Amino acid sequence: MSSKIIFNQVVVGGTFDFIHVGHLNLLNTAFLIGKRIIIGVSSDYLVKEMGKIVEHNFNQRKRNLIALIKKTKRYKSRDFKIIQLNDRFGPALDPQTDAIVVSEETEIVAEECNKIRLAIGLKALSKVVVPIIYSEDGERISSTRIRNREIDSRGKLYVEG
Repeated sequence: MSSKIIFNQVVVGGTFDFIHVGHLNLLNTAFLIGKRIIIGVSSDYLVKEMGKIVEHNFNQRKRNLIALIKKTKRYKSRDFKIIQLNDRFGPALDPQTDAIVVSEETEIVAEECNKIRLAIGLKALSKVVVPIIYSEDGERISSTRIRNREIDSRGKLYVEG
């Protein structure tokens, strides 16, 4: 992957309970286009507020992301920070941030964020939308489906037996 850095600070966020190819697509895009990458991981409080169920607590999810980043060559020399998200916007409201990477599913959050930014006198973020990745059965890949042993992290169906 060649370097196409076009933004000084890019934010990307998620729960990251079971890291899957959809998460990798978000992270790869952020690391490709950003000089500095801020990865927001939903706090245990925010997970509960959103009504999500997770298997791993915040610290475990953060450790898993750090391990992934350390073993991925294209990420190693990059400036990144993992922060705890206690609300849906986190560092997206930071004046230093100039782009946000979201999935098609979470694009609405970027739009809401930009409305807030404009209302408080900040420039709207450039929005980079990555496509949702689907599993072998045509359904969306998600941590919930992985936790329920319907699919693996690449979207392959589990076969009983």
